[in-house]
Amino acid sequence: MNYKTIYLIIVILVTFSCSIQEPKIYEQTQIYPEELQQLHRNVVTKLLEVEIDKEEVKQLLDGLKDDRTWPGIDYPSKTRGYWSPRFHLSNLLILATAYQSPGNEFYQKKDVSKKIHATLNYWLNNDFRSPNWWHPVIGTPMLLNPILILMEPTLSTEQLEKAMPILNRCEIGRTGQNKVWQSGNVLFTSLLVRDIEMVKKASASIQEELVVSTGEGVQPDWSYHQHGPQLQFGNYGLSYVGDMIKWISILRKTPFKFDESKVSILRNYLLEGQQWVSWKNEMDISACGRQIGPDRPATKAKSLADNFVKMQRLDPEYAGDYKKANDYKNLKGNKHFWRSDIQIQRNPEYYFSVKMSSNRVIGAESCNAENLQGYYLGDGASYLYQTGQEYKNIFPFWDWKKVPGTTTLQDEEPLPVLTASGYRIPSDFVGGVSDGENGIAVLDYNRLGLQAKKSWFMFDDKIVCMGAGINSETGLPVTTSVNQSYLNGEVEFKFGKEIIDDLPDEMGGYKWILHDNIGYFFPEPSTMNLKTDKVEGKWTDVTKLLSDETISADIFKLYFDHGKNPKNESYIYILIPNALKTDLEEMETELPFEIINSKSTQEVVNLDKSLAGIVFYEAGKSDIFGGVEVDKSCLLMLKKRNDGLQVSIADPTQKLSEINMILNGEFSGELATSENGKTKLKVILPQQGEAGKTVSLELNEIRH
Repeated sequence: MNYKTIYLIIVILVTFSCSIQEPKIYEQTQIYPEELQQLHRNVVTKLLEVEIDKEEVKQLLDGLKDDRTWPGIDYPSKTRGYWSPRFHLSNLLILATAYQSPGNEFYQKKDVSKKIHATLNYWLNNDFRSPNWWHPVIGTPMLLNPILILMEPTLSTEQLEKAMPILNRCEIGRTGQNKVWQSGNVLFTSLLVRDIEMVKKASASIQEELVVSTGEGVQPDWSYHQHGPQLQFGNYGLSYVGDMIKWISILRKTPFKFDESKVSILRNYLLEGQQWVSWKNEMDISACGRQIGPDRPATKAKSLADNFVKMQRLDPEYAGDYKKANDYKNLKGNKHFWRSDIQIQRNPEYYFSVKMSSNRVIGAESCNAENLQGYYLGDGASYLYQTGQEYKNIFPFWDWKKVPGTTTLQDEEPLPVLTASGYRIPSDFVGGVSDGENGIAVLDYNRLGLQAKKSWFMFDDKIVCMGAGINSETGLPVTTSVNQSYLNGEVEFKFGKEIIDDLPDEMGGYKWILHDNIGYFFPEPSTMNLKTDKVEGKWTDVTKLLSDETISADIFKLYFDHGKNPKNESYIYILIPNALKTDLEEMETELPFEIINSKSTQEVVNLDKSLAGIVFYEAGKSDIFGGVEVDKSCLLMLKKRNDGLQVSIADPTQKLSEINMILNGEFSGELATSENGKTKLKVILPQQGEAGKTVSLELNEIRH
């Protein structure tokens, strides 16, 4: 290639690059102090990343009334949750973004600017406020700051003077995601007023929250807490991810940049935490917190998926892992989040979770008129997904005193509405054990005068659910809910010894039930209530500010009735995902598990005796695998290997320092001492933030 050709290529490239229109707003960067110039450019770049919806912008411009308000917004509103006036600012931000984004018909148009300033003045002159502290302190500055940054070249001194008192209501404070939001607001405000020291302080405050903590925020098990020790994956924890991605990007190449090594915390939180609770474009109900309005689980799953895409750019070395995370089929196994009392079993065919609470972990909350019926959502709520649509928008139709998986009192009174501080179950024997493939969850239930020892064994693609010691002297009936989902197709079942074509009029001894490809098998014929009714409901019963239209759906509801004042009642049922009728018939002749269900132990051994699990509610012995003995209450799983045994053990109380165990047979391995055909193990348990975590030991069989 000769020099003339090279010169021509350079000219073409330069000409092409000059033809790319750069937003005029970047000219504002030069006015900033040198220390803030890159930050200003990064902020503007981030704000202009939003794709412009031309039709939406046109509708907003055309729909603006003469008084510079938008129809449909309740400006005097004093609601705490769904606060309508905020839409005025969100609409205004859309217009400001379009105005400063090259390549669209609204870019730098005087008539657009005129309307933006008129609507901005309307807000500044009225200073609308919600009685909920969050809106004036966080929500309003969160929208007003970006508007002012984008429109800064044309702002008047009077506009800035009126805006500052509104923005300055937000100061750095609180904890967790609230702290991130407040610090971010302060950073934007400080950028506007060129306060370098306060920008530095605010950026440091944001970075302080990218940590693993036993307070609010990311937990040692990669779950997320806010409003005390309460699981908040899909609410505050999801906003946390989006904000951290945003701030890492904005602060890069500036004097205020993140310590890049801390990106690993965000990576692990996403891949080891958030990824587990999203399946087939739906977020687990138990992960959504109080926000379970129409389509919210799907919206949250979409937001998480978008974050995985953003992380591919932010953390390119692990781009492949984030890409895999956006295909639900790539994650399978069992995980117990010991800091949040939730266990998950998942594979490409199904997803199952059980959410509990304890004297350590809050079960659920109601706040801002959301989750009005969630009184039992932390009492062993269990959901089995196969299509992902089983519970989609089902909440107006639920019997909320029969949340799937829960054992609860039944009366005709409305459920109490929880507060933002939620509730805890006064029990410490709540937790789980997991070897990564299989797991056991346990809830020694004690609430409102009702006791029950509940456990879930997630073994070999089936879930064995059992309860023992069900006692109450409240004078009220007690039920255990097996499932409440949409009615989808026919219901088949075996009742007694014969297949019955029509549903019986009375309760009776069911052997098995098959509905929507889920098998419900009862090792002992069980007295059940099976209902397939059309149910009416309203969204306002779930969240106050939603639609009060009466709607209906056909619901499948299955539950045990333990009667009034039960004494030492029990139940056992096995959930079989993707079940066929032949699978259930085969289980009649050969049950896939040996099961013991008592107040002292609950035990499951699979058919080939390669996997066993025990809930020891107290120190004791079991005949499993030739005999096993423990000196303290615990959860134990044993899995046979070709050359030995895998032992997985956990302390649900999170109080113990060690557990001593005796196994039948002689094994070698860490902490093992063998003699006279027995093996003694002294298991040292994790402490502090890892208390309750599973300890797994590999033992090799000693052959003589």
